[in-house]
Amino acid sequence: MMDTPAPDFTHKVYKTPLMQRMSQVAKELGRPGLALDRQPALYKVADFILQNPWLSPTLNIEHLSAGAGTSTAAVNRLANYMGMNGFTGLREALVLHLLELVSPADWVRAQVAQHPERGFGLHQQVRLSTGNLDAALSANDDDRFDSVVTSLAQARHLYVLGFGNCHYLAGLATTCLVPHCAHVVALNMEGGSENAAYRMAAIGPGDTLLTLALQPYANDTLHLAEYAASRGAAVVAITDSPASPMMAVANQCLFAPPTHPVLRNSKVAMLVLIEALASAVRLRNLEPINQSIRLAEDALKYVQGKGCA
Repeated sequence: MMDTPAPDFTHKVYKTPLMQRMSQVAKELGRPGLALDRQPALYKVADFILQNPWLSPTLNIEHLSAGAGTSTAAVNRLANYMGMNGFTGLREALVLHLLELVSPADWVRAQVAQHPERGFGLHQQVRLSTGNLDAALSANDDDRFDSVVTSLAQARHLYVLGFGNCHYLAGLATTCLVPHCAHVVALNMEGGSENAAYRMAAIGPGDTLLTLALQPYANDTLHLAEYAASRGAAVVAITDSPASPMMAVANQCLFAPPTHPVLRNSKVAMLVLIEALASAVRLRNLEPINQSIRLAEDALKYVQGKGCA
């Protein structure tokens, strides 16, 4: 029993609360002299789960007990020893453990559905955000990202557009990019889509339109992007997935997974992409930026001097 190879507890699969608790229980059950009936059988079940953290959530009680070389009664006793309601509670915990690893959004959704009295906390939000950021990293390769950076950095005029639930993020993108680009035009200001159309009327070759689009997609964003493309401008989009209608218009797309089980969508991945683009553009245009910063600092000193007069 005690010769079973120890699992690699440095792997992320053992970082979930259930696996940490399971490893603690296995140590308790493996101690000699523990006053617990049939302690070796319970240890075998715990050890099997630790040795097979991906497989265990998929097994029914018969297969789990067979894999551990014990009885179904031992599985139930282990679950009760851990404070769960027999195998039903253990299976629920194992499934949540698996969801936490492979789909944080589904994990949070399951937790909220099964335990609504617990509400929604910071831990759930951080796990969701981490999952969306990991998905964003997988969905956007370095070549595509660099290509978007080039389009922004070399634009004669950079127009930034985002309506609906992307309105404020478009404003943030404008603020982040203004110091680092030759000329940035914010389109989503007062006046809605009509004034946005007026402000981008002169867009043309050499210019870039950066659009932000999450569900429910704003038709005005799509129509103005089509207009920019018809004028020969480059169209770059930060959107949620390849199913976005922006895919049919944009020359290049970056994807910001927005999964959230409570809110309509999460903006964390889009915010990170905006900051990453601004940082990359800044380094790409470093010398012109330094000159712009010096001029801005001179202007600020002048304003502060007038204010003190």
